[in-house]
Amino acid sequence: MYSSILVLFPLLPTLLATPLRIRQDVIGLSTPGADTAAAVSSTDSAASVSASSTESSSDSASATASSTDSAAASATASTTNSASASASTADTSNDLTVVKFAALAENLENNFYNTALAKFDAQAFADAGFADGQSISDQLSVIGKDESTHLSTLQAVAKAMSADTADVDSCQFNFDSALTDVSTFLATARTLEFVGISAYLGGTTLIGDKSLLVNAAQITTVESRHNTVLNLFNSGSSVANAFDMALSPQQVLSLAAPFVSGGCDPVAALGLTPTPQLTVTNNGTVSPGDLVTFGGDGIKDVDQSGLFCNMIVGGSTEAINLAVGDCKVSDGLDGAVYLFLTNSSTPLSSNILNQDASILVAGPALAFIDSVENKASKLLLSTSNNAGSSGKNMSLSTTSGKQVITITVEEAE
Repeated sequence: MYSSILVLFPLLPTLLATPLRIRQDVIGLSTPGADTAAAVSSTDSAASVSASSTESSSDSASATASSTDSAAASATASTTNSASASASTADTSNDLTVVKFAALAENLENNFYNTALAKFDAQAFADAGFADGQSISDQLSVIGKDESTHLSTLQAVAKAMSADTADVDSCQFNFDSALTDVSTFLATARTLEFVGISAYLGGTTLIGDKSLLVNAAQITTVESRHNTVLNLFNSGSSVANAFDMALSPQQVLSLAAPFVSGGCDPVAALGLTPTPQLTVTNNGTVSPGDLVTFGGDGIKDVDQSGLFCNMIVGGSTEAINLAVGDCKVSDGLDGAVYLFLTNSSTPLSSNILNQDASILVAGPALAFIDSVENKASKLLLSTSNNAGSSGKNMSLSTTSGKQVITITVEEAE
């Protein structure tokens, strides 16, 4: 051991004279010294610079964020202002026409139900084959009151627009041909409700005021519920198709005008010219495979030989286009079908915004193709109608001009 110590003695002067870093390297110590302090100082300086840089960067980031937020806010405000400006510049020039047009339709329906229910009481519906005539009458009264509410609402909307609906409120109507009996009344009510849906859908294409658009939609959905009830009362499919169909105001006016008997001039009041009138002249209901025949003032002096019939059904993109002499109802059709006559073999678009008015000769006419049995309708009918029928079906048929409504009731087991 002593010899080892003696070996170290000659090295002591050198170790004592050696700078700290070398000593550390030799003996493996990490005691801080001047260089370490310098290094720490350098590190602190670097940290200070880094912190300063970080603060500066943070300030810069803050400034950038502020700038970004400001830009985003500015962009948002600009977009909002742009949207607001767009809304404020929306074309609302047709809004009053749409309101008056809807008021005319609601006025017609309101008068129709008032006139019909004054003529047909609960017993009349029972005599027509319904099990509970009072319930049928009550439901129709509710529908009539809805139409009255729609009318008064539209009148109020017109007043809010500093206008009125007086020139269509004064219209008088004649429903004699539609109220010959309960069956014809219900068939006509079904037609009016469906046309009402199409009228509101078509009217929305002209509305500029979004709040008015919402009001129209709120009425349209109720009209659809009315139509479902009337489908049931007429033994048709409650909801025949997944989509309804829109008509232009001119097309709706063509269907409504025949009921207007005086007191107003719808064409002058609305500034609209109805499309040429078209009617289906088949004697009785129209079914798949039947050839559809046409009449009406719109084709009174028109040679039909070169014309084409166009059937538009809910959900289609274009009409079923057939030569008028071969206008047979296609298999599989059920529910409402709008029919038009054109002078072209090109199918008429189902979208009123894309229809080529230059090829339209007359229409629309409306037909209901009730090819699917609605068993729910039978629940509304009186089983007493089968008394003494010995298991045979009993038909309740009512003829009104060229329209025949047939209800078949099976004997309850």
